[in-house]
Order: sequence, then structure tokens, then C-alpha cells
Amino acid sequence: MSDFIFEIFSEEIPAKMQKAAAENFVKIASEIFTKNNLKFDSTQVKSFVTPHRLTLFVNSLESAQLIPAVRRIGPKVDADKKAIAGFLKSVGLENESQLEQVENNGALCFLFAGKTAEIKTAEIIKNSLPQIAQKMISAWPKLMRWDDTGIKWIRPIRNILCLFDQEIIDFEFAGIKASNFSGSIKIKAAQDYEKTLAENFILVDQSARKKKILEQVAKITAEINLTTIDDPEKSPLFDEVTGLCEWPVILVGSIDEKFLNLPDEALILTLRSNQKYFCLNDATGNLATKFIFIANGLGDAEKIIRDNEKLVRARLADVEFFIHEDLKRPLISRLHELKKIVFHQKLGSIFDRVHRLKSLTKFLTVFVPNSDLNFSEKAADLCKADLTTKAVAEMPELQGKIGSFYALKQGEEKKTIAAIYEHYLPLGPNSELPKTPLGIALSISDKIDLIVGFFLAAEKPTSSRDPYGLRRAVLGIIRISYTHNIAFPIRILVEKSFTFYPPKLTKNLLEEGEENFYAKKKKLIEEVIIFIVERLKVHLKENKKLSADVVNTVIDQYLSDLDAHKSVDILYLAKKIKFLDEILKDEKYKNLIALYKRSVNILAIEEKKDGKSYKGKPSRLALKTKYERVLYRRVKQISADFRKLVTKGEFVLAFQLLDILELPLTHFFSHVMVNDENKDLRENRLLLLSRIRSLFDEMGDLSKIEIG
Repeated sequence: MSDFIFEIFSEEIPAKMQKAAAENFVKIASEIFTKNNLKFDSTQVKSFVTPHRLTLFVNSLESAQLIPAVRRIGPKVDADKKAIAGFLKSVGLENESQLEQVENNGALCFLFAGKTAEIKTAEIIKNSLPQIAQKMISAWPKLMRWDDTGIKWIRPIRNILCLFDQEIIDFEFAGIKASNFSGSIKIKAAQDYEKTLAENFILVDQSARKKKILEQVAKITAEINLTTIDDPEKSPLFDEVTGLCEWPVILVGSIDEKFLNLPDEALILTLRSNQKYFCLNDATGNLATKFIFIANGLGDAEKIIRDNEKLVRARLADVEFFIHEDLKRPLISRLHELKKIVFHQKLGSIFDRVHRLKSLTKFLTVFVPNSDLNFSEKAADLCKADLTTKAVAEMPELQGKIGSFYALKQGEEKKTIAAIYEHYLPLGPNSELPKTPLGIALSISDKIDLIVGFFLAAEKPTSSRDPYGLRRAVLGIIRISYTHNIAFPIRILVEKSFTFYPPKLTKNLLEEGEENFYAKKKKLIEEVIIFIVERLKVHLKENKKLSADVVNTVIDQYLSDLDAHKSVDILYLAKKIKFLDEILKDEKYKNLIALYKRSVNILAIEEKKDGKSYKGKPSRLALKTKYERVLYRRVKQISADFRKLVTKGEFVLAFQLLDILELPLTHFFSHVMVNDENKDLRENRLLLLSRIRSLFDEMGDLSKIEIG
């Protein structure tokens, strides 16, 4: 058994592209080798990647491969000579005497029966490599050309290693002929590849490098009694530094204490994003004066630490300078400078946006408990002011965070400071949410304005593109509402946001005559509502793991008549769905729901037969049996209170009222013939069942939900 190694040695591959490159290399090579009759299984193929090396390794291959015999049935023996000649050519023969004959579907036909062949594995590999290399070119997200060969790659290729056992495969790519060298290191045999590189301080297996980094970081942090801010299991920074080195050595540097006066976020971002360093917390959770970094290979550790500390001082001194300069002016003085920053070509400036946020946040404070109206305008005025600062120009990721830091230094109220910081939150599907009432109101305003604005500007997301992050904005609103129990009517909020755009602007953007403007406006508002509610669907199914049937039923009912559900809010829909998801799994209500479904099924059959829908009040005088009268009284008894409770979102109490119907409904079906021969009695009984249906349907059309 022999091993095969194929390495493309290039200038530095960007760390963030390495993982996908390794995965694509395995996938592409496996597909082509399989197509070319190389026998192996998936466990034999793996890929290594370092800053300079992209490697394919296949172990335990046979020295030769058996190519199975091919059998092909050709034309009939008495077929046209041209057809027979064509078949001969296709199988590489010259005379029909070289063919066998076989009966096929009652006719005598020619048969080509090839022989089992044996081909050297090295030959299959050699023939496969040009295809693999060519396909890998297309797999890179970016390409560059560096000479006149016309070949493109992620970075200039400097060497190619290609060995089957000890044999160099005759292969050329990018003007470079394959050899048994990895860079300048000679590899005697494919099976020696990892060992030989390790002896030269190159850990080629990326998983082994990451493991070594994690172990060393854990050991060092334990020794100095500090913890990394970045989670070793989840942080992409650990993956990135793995791709920046070939022989990781973990070192610890120090930060000048004076820089701890900078905002934590600014310091962390500078070290993490610019330098790929790990910031540390002390036992109290505060930022420590130490940081960890990964050196590549051995060297003078003390000098490396000094050089990196010097670089950190320079970086942080720049940040300190920017902040010092920015603090010379109060944030509020920057408000009018926002007129120079374009929000969107069709929607005006950031200043215009702030003006809308002031109005929308004031409106939202009504729906957010304990939100202080007195501070809402000031918070909205200041929330975008840091976009004009030097610090945010240098570190755009810190917008909002820098603004809140400046507001703190300049003596603004705590509520305003928190709202400035929180209004961009959440930044991702699992990230921190705003916590303060004013921060919540301003965050929702910011996101609703963003969504409405871009729909107005015809910048709606598509299935493949969402450049303005509108889905992320909706998810943020949903999470805030759901987590903090904030109820606000979806339609009313969207309409209110729309009104804060100047009428002249909206009329120009809708590009309709006066007679069509209001219809177009209504349609656009409904599109925004549908977009928001469809994202709620996805969130509840994927993140909350609620039944797809329940989610679809409740939300589809809401979307079926937006005008009738004008006061419905996200929280109401989410709570109703969650309640129904739980109740439908509760054995206690299984019989009651079965009785409701029986009522619905009877009505559906009879309505289809009669060609009409049964709605309205049954005649009390036409109730002939005590079972009908008891059921009628119970329905009448609970109807008003039931609807009030459902409207208020008190679903548990509402469903408890429906319990009262279980026994009389059971007796009704046991003792009453719905389809009575008397037409009037039949219709009256169907109207009684329709009252049951309409009550349950206030919660949702449960007949559409499959109950396990």
C-alpha cells in the first residue's frame, strides 16, 4: 500500500480562506478520482493547509487499479452498415468480427465485451491532477495573476510537491514542474511528509495546530490566573490565528496601564482585529494589562515580546489621540455634521434619519414600559453623532459604543448614555440585546426606520441578497419583543414610520399619480408587514423549535386579513403560537380538540354539499333536545369572556373556558343526529356547530394542525 501527497506551495494564503480551501480540495479531488476509477474511501483522503501550503493527502492506495470489463449492446446484426460502423468506432474496434452477438428483446444484436484491465495508480493520479488543479482555481473566492502563464491562484505559486510513495508524479502547473520538495524541504516519501515538516518546525495539520494553540493558551492563562475574553470553543479568532502560523508559539505581552482608561471595546478591537491578539480578563471580570499572541516559529522570545508590546503602544496611542481630539467637542455639536453623511441616495442624510428616529422613539415610548419620554429626543439626537468622530472613522465597528463613552465623559444622563450604546443591538442572531427601556425603544425605532426606508427605496432583500441587513434588523426586533415582553402593533408602527418620511419624498419614490398613491402606499406597508411576520415564522420554527404546522396556521390566519388584525403585535403572535404548540401536546385537551375537529369536519362536508357557509346564531326555539340546549347555553355563557381573553393574549384562561364545552359537546354527538331529515333542524344544528368552530378559530384553525 502506498501514500500520495500533492502540495501547492504559494505565498501567504489569507487565514479566513484556508478552511474552505481545504474542504474544497478534498471534495474536488474525491469526485475526480472516483470518476477516474481510483478506489478509496472518504477516510483515506484529507487536506492540510498552512499560510503557505495547500496539501492533499491520500493514504493506503493500491499500486494498481483494476478497471472492470465494459459490456455494451450495439445495433442489430442486420442493421444499417453506418450504424454498425458507428458502434465499432465508439468501442475502438475496426471489424464486426471482433464483436460478439447476443439476443436482446427478441432480436440478435452485436455485443462488445471488453476485458478487465489493470492500470497503475500513479497513472490515474497523473491524469486526474490537471482536472483537480483546474477546478480548484474556480473554488477560490478571489484570484490573482503573477506571470505570463495565464494561470490564476489565490496567491503566486512557488513550488509543487507531488509524490506517490517515493515516485515523483510527472505533473506541471502554473509553469512549475512537480518535485519532491515542500518549499525548500526535501520529502523522501509521501508517508514521511508530516514527520519531515514537523522536524523543520512546520505543523502542517491545521487541527493539530489549533489543538496546540488551545492547550498552550489554557496552560498559560491558568499560570497567570487570567482568562481569555474570546471563547476557545466558539471564537473565530482561534481559527484565524491557526491559519497565520505554521509552528505556533504562545507568548504573553503587557499593556501600559494608562491605556486601560480607553473604552474596553476600543482596546479590545484594536488588539483583536488589527493584531489578532487575545485580550484577557482578571478574576473580577475586568480587562487585564496582559495579552496573549501567537508567534510563528522559534526565535528570541524576549525580543518578539518587546516588538509586539511596542506595536501595541503605537496602536493604542493612536486610539488615545483620536479619542482625546474627539472629546474636545460635545456630541450635540456634531449633530448638523450628519447632514454631510448620506444614509441612502434616495432617502437623504443621517441627519434626516435622526429627525425620524426622534419622532418614532417618542411614539414607541408609549409601548415600552418605564421608557422615559423626557430623554427620548436627546438620545435620538446623540445616537448617530459619533459617526462624525475620528475614532469611529478609524474603527467603524465601535459606532454607538464610542458615542456612549463620549456621552459619559461629557456628563450626559445615564439613560441617554445607555440608549446610545444599546440602539445598535443586537448585532447578530445570538448577540446581546438592549436592556434599558429607552435603549429598547431607540433600537426598535432604528430598525423599523431602516426596514421601511429601504422598502420605500426599492432595496428589498431577495432570496440570495440582503446587503442592508434587513432580515437581521427584523430578527433583532423579534428577539427584543419576545425577550422583554414588549408588545407593539406591527401595522401601526410600520404606518407611523412611513409618515415620518416627507410626503414629497414618498410620492416621488412611489412614482405614481395622485390617484394611485394611497393604494401603492398601502401595498408597500403590507409588504413590510409580511416581510416582518415571515421572519417571525422562521425564527419560531428554527430558533424556538415550535411546530411548523402551528406557526403556519396562526401567522397565515393573521396575514389573511391584515386590516382586521391591525392591532396585533409580534409578541401576541409569538405567545399564541407558543401556547398552542404546548396545548396540542397536552393529553388533557386531546378529547376536546378531537371534538372540535369533528365539528369542523361535519361542517366542511355539509357546506360543500350545500354550496354555502354556515355562520350566524342558531334559533333557540329550534333546539329540540336537552343536549342541544345545554350546549347552546354553555357556548353563550363563555363567548364574550373567551373573546376578551383571547384579545388580551390571556390564552391559558381562554382555553380553560373551552373546557366547559367538552362534556356537553360529547353528549351532543352521542345523542343528537346532526343531519336530521327535518331541513330546519339540520340547519340549526349546523349553525350550533359553527359557533363551536368560530370560538376555537379565535385561537387558530386547529383543524389544519396535525396532532401527534
